[in-house]
Amino acid sequence: MWLFLALLLLAGILLLQMIRFLKIMKNIPCPLPLPLLGNAHLFLGLTPAEACQRMGELAEIYGDTFGLFLGPKSFSVLLFNPRDVERVLSSTQLLVKSHEYSFLGRWLNEGLLVSSGRKWHRRRKIITPAFHFRVLEAYVEIFDRRSRQLVGQMEANGSGKINLGEAIHLCTLDAICETAMGVSINAQTNADSEYVQAVKTISMVLHKRMFNIFYRFDLTYMLTPLARAEKKALDVLHQFTEKIIVQRREELIRGAAATKEGSAIEKDSDVGAKRKMAFLDILLQSTIDERPLTNLDIREEVDTFMFEGHDTTSSALMFFFYNIATHPEAQARCVQEIRSVFGQDKSSPVTYELLNKLHYVDLCVKETLRMYPSVPLLGRKVLEDCEINGKLIPAGTNIGISPLYLGRREELFSEPNSFKPERFDVVTSAEKLNPYAYIPFSAGPRNCIGQKFAMLEIKAIVANVLRHYEVDFIGDASEPPVLIAELILRTKDPLMFKVKERVY
Repeated sequence: MWLFLALLLLAGILLLQMIRFLKIMKNIPCPLPLPLLGNAHLFLGLTPAEACQRMGELAEIYGDTFGLFLGPKSFSVLLFNPRDVERVLSSTQLLVKSHEYSFLGRWLNEGLLVSSGRKWHRRRKIITPAFHFRVLEAYVEIFDRRSRQLVGQMEANGSGKINLGEAIHLCTLDAICETAMGVSINAQTNADSEYVQAVKTISMVLHKRMFNIFYRFDLTYMLTPLARAEKKALDVLHQFTEKIIVQRREELIRGAAATKEGSAIEKDSDVGAKRKMAFLDILLQSTIDERPLTNLDIREEVDTFMFEGHDTTSSALMFFFYNIATHPEAQARCVQEIRSVFGQDKSSPVTYELLNKLHYVDLCVKETLRMYPSVPLLGRKVLEDCEINGKLIPAGTNIGISPLYLGRREELFSEPNSFKPERFDVVTSAEKLNPYAYIPFSAGPRNCIGQKFAMLEIKAIVANVLRHYEVDFIGDASEPPVLIAELILRTKDPLMFKVKERVY
């Protein structure tokens, strides 16, 4: 009886919210919602790949702006016009992330990616020096060493056939863990370790919570085996990070006590200049309102750096190698440039200065991120009624912006489904690019703080792999990969490659 009444109450709430949705969306086109289901029926039973395709179909039908009703308190407006995108991303009022980001809360708590308001603003300010060029310059040695390890793993594979996406994922996990915390987890040589498996579990949980309506609501989710698997994985991840934080803090205290001047803390202008510091070290030496960050504060940001810094980069690299493997002329130009910059000696180190000379490789990375942005969908939450270029967006609405669909629009890019790196050459290209049509790192106040870090890591891995191997795609190059638009862009099936030792 009580269950029946609860279901009846839920049905009533859904019906009232749907009526409100139809009223407030009268100036925005949307598919007609069904009683109780709303627009959820458009996605029921679809695989993530098919759901991604369905969003594109809806954009074709309803145009640059359309609404969706997907459940309780889930009003969404999708924007595909760069003018609207600019209005949202450049705003200092529309800074709160959409509901989907809350699924990250158990791992990242209130780290920079998901925090808002005064906390976000203060954290952004103290974290910015962590991406100073002197810090990044020191990180390049780690990128070089870990990518050489990747090359060694590819050689040890022996067969020449490799799931490059998986190999790169472990490489970037090694690199981000060392740059974030200053410790090695050796993911490339110990892929079955507890920490690596915990990271995989969390990625799987996020995927299921985004695409299975049963897992989207905390009340039903917490009763599932998936929630228990998540808790177990989070215990591993949080305990590992907390252990390192405590160790590093104790080292700082001992170092300060051993120095009469107590000068273990460096000024911002000297960050990274005297010694190689992990992201964690910089946070330990930072203050807010003249008070040091707590262990929880630091864990939030270290875990956020870990999340944002390995999956996104490995996604970009996987699609980069797919593009140059299916466009041999582009691969040849990349190799020619790498040889001219680094010389004939394959063992010469990758450096910050040399990476910045890889102009054509940079163009190929940018074009890859246009076609296959690592983060395919950006979300904001409207807290107060607002107007976006004549469209009334009510409070409580989620705004969705898709770098993936923006990058594939013919109105914005000529031959959008073709790999044309030269379009990003500001010197030779006649194509005028709208800055809010190309947003793989988002834009505005909440743009990706680590984009220079990511570009350096990508180019370091590319340089070392292409110096040692020719990369060929195993599959039908005429058929584009089927995409899955999760938090991070993936392919339905693994992309397989054949690698052959490069001789020159």
